[in-house]
Amino acid sequence: MKLAEQVLCAIDDASAGKFDSALLHSCIAIDATARRLSPGENRVGVRYVQCLRNYYWIIEPMIGAGLNLVETKFTNIHLRNTSAPDLAEVIYEILRCSHAHGDEVPQQYSIIPSPDPGYTRWELKKDELHMPGRIIWALLGVAVFSKVNVSESSVGTHYLALGGDQFPIADWWGREDDFRPFADKSNQTRVKMDGLERLGTT
Repeated sequence: MKLAEQVLCAIDDASAGKFDSALLHSCIAIDATARRLSPGENRVGVRYVQCLRNYYWIIEPMIGAGLNLVETKFTNIHLRNTSAPDLAEVIYEILRCSHAHGDEVPQQYSIIPSPDPGYTRWELKKDELHMPGRIIWALLGVAVFSKVNVSESSVGTHYLALGGDQFPIADWWGREDDFRPFADKSNQTRVKMDGLERLGTT
């Protein structure tokens, strides 16, 4: 399946409430984007995580403005290779790898469905991280707006939205420079979450 098809399938599935399937398609779309961004990097995890970090400026406003993902470390959870992962590492190891290997995402990690486009909710506990459903749209934003995907094409009425603006996907492939002012306008407040390792302690 082509990258553009993955994106459209993710939107259709998310709209139908099929969040696991939508997340799978969006994670695969990032795989393809990361491979194009770093063609000389053979380590999938390295290029995947770096791709997401490069586009935190897209992910932050689309996941729900206010959270500084560059500086925030989720020290309340421990991944295989780090006890202070950032969101890119969580997405790769927990969401992308689980889906890619045909495994279920562990119960202590989940996507919280968004009842409306502006809804953002996080649940943070010791050894648990539950993310807003808008993470799906944020990942799709990276895939659609990244310059390396400018040659992609699609038809139809699918769109991404931010701050009351709509971005028809058929018209916005690879236009990250044009999207940047919208992202910056919607992301003027950025807060670093700190001390998460103390969750669940007295």
